[in-house]
Amino acid sequence: MRTRELEFAGIVGFALAVSSQATADEAAVQKLLDRAEIEALVTRYVTGLDTLDADLYASVFAENAVFELPGGVVHRGRAAIRKIVMDLQEGRARNQAAGTPSPSLYHVMANTSIEVIDATNARHQSYAQTVRAAEGGQFIVGFMGRYEDVLVKHAGRWYIQSRKLVSFVQ
Repeated sequence: MRTRELEFAGIVGFALAVSSQATADEAAVQKLLDRAEIEALVTRYVTGLDTLDADLYASVFAENAVFELPGGVVHRGRAAIRKIVMDLQEGRARNQAAGTPSPSLYHVMANTSIEVIDATNARHQSYAQTVRAAEGGQFIVGFMGRYEDVLVKHAGRWYIQSRKLVSFVQ
């Protein structure tokens, strides 16, 4: 009888060890999936900004997000953040109508760091650079700084809850 109890205890112990490893593997895979989704979120942000797609741009922010720009300018809520791109569209249209079209801007994000804190919270930080085409095939850097983001996951999707844009030049 004692042998059977030992065999059973061994089987249960083995099953628990396998189950524990499977749980750890699932958590590691989920963390990788979250990082990939956050990278896609950052790409949607840049794409929305560069193409002046206000809906795409706003869609990366949580409904009650806060976006702080250099100089203390703060935009609160998705609608106010969407207005950033709407204002850019209007400015471009005015310049075009006046015969002084605005050059396209290209946003470059680099040195990205993503920290998944738990299942619904993460942090993102990356360098941000804005360039525009100039004459003679040159590019002019218009801005260099860093994004500092707090991210949240709602209904299975990551959003920027707060974003602070820090300029490297005062």
